[in-house]
Amino acid sequence: MLWDVANPRIMLVGADNTSDRFGAALAQKLTEKRPEGVVFGIGGPLMADAGVRLLYDISEMVSLGVFDSLKGAHIVKRLIQRVSETMDEERPHVMVQIGLPLFSLRLLEIARCKGLSTMYYYTPLSRGLVEFKTERFAGLVDKVIGISKFETESCQQAGISAEFVGHPLVDLVRSRRPVEEVRAELNLKPGKPVIAVLPGAREVEVKNVLPTVLRAIGQLRKLKLDCQTVVSVAPTVRKSFVDQLVSKARGIDVVVGGDTGDVLDAADLAITSIGTVSLEAALMGVPCLAVYRVPTTTYLFDKLFANKPRMTVVNNVLEEQVVPEFIQSEFGLGRLVDEIVRLLTDEAARQEMLGKFAALPEQLGEPGSVDRAAEMILAAAAQREE
Repeated sequence: MLWDVANPRIMLVGADNTSDRFGAALAQKLTEKRPEGVVFGIGGPLMADAGVRLLYDISEMVSLGVFDSLKGAHIVKRLIQRVSETMDEERPHVMVQIGLPLFSLRLLEIARCKGLSTMYYYTPLSRGLVEFKTERFAGLVDKVIGISKFETESCQQAGISAEFVGHPLVDLVRSRRPVEEVRAELNLKPGKPVIAVLPGAREVEVKNVLPTVLRAIGQLRKLKLDCQTVVSVAPTVRKSFVDQLVSKARGIDVVVGGDTGDVLDAADLAITSIGTVSLEAALMGVPCLAVYRVPTTTYLFDKLFANKPRMTVVNNVLEEQVVPEFIQSEFGLGRLVDEIVRLLTDEAARQEMLGKFAALPEQLGEPGSVDRAAEMILAAAAQREE
């Protein structure tokens, strides 16, 4: 007997700021297409606002690094048990994992054992993870919803069923607004270069990169470069936490606030984390460099940094080192200052980077990607039999 596809039950599992954002867009589209359906799972405030019934909101614990601690291991164990019980009680037609596998694919294993359909949206392969065990992954996922040609081809080469739909940022990134209008809203001065700093979605990242970034910007005045700085605070990071770090900076003008789009609208240069915000800057035509430093014992370091030539999302998509990366031990003050100066003053270098960014649409697909992803999920639900 076919499952009741007019009222699909979809479980979405997200584990970070990006998966929360992509999951929210996906949930909105699923609800538009099947208003009587049910979307539930794990995520953050954006998914909750989009109508997802959250079994657990993990955004604060991810930001504070709880999952990198011994206490976090106990929390994860209890959370996995709760999700497993919910699978038994509600029997979702499809479970969709989104973004980094915070639970090391354990939820996919459980779903598979229970005979549920499993899909993955924005896989670790989209981040170019070299230590990701594709053989195990292929046995746990019925279908990958590919967001870039690079990711889709990587999955297919590893024997994983994947279909390219396009990147959700193509739908979510809006056109740039007039620069002076946005700068006025952010209390920035007209006619003076603006550096946008988007230091990450976890407080452990922000703590380890923002002070050095601000010191580097402070060096610019010695080089006769008078800039102003705006720091965007991710939804998963406390503004008071960022304010405290900024208050220790000396000799620079810093504005704290503004969402990602507005801050990038105002910027001549962006200093971003290595995640999807770097891709957002590139799609908006803002030259950028990427920074990342965390304690080497954290989850993301263990999972992401093993023998990996490119860390930044833009560079993975383009399969080329286009955005300068300052990662872990390479995140030094002197080199950072030099690169900021180069991208602010060397117009040829800026235009070369923007020219490389122009190749992104070919890799990321046409608008309507979220709609296509939702259709794939609903099609998978329609194929399920009890």
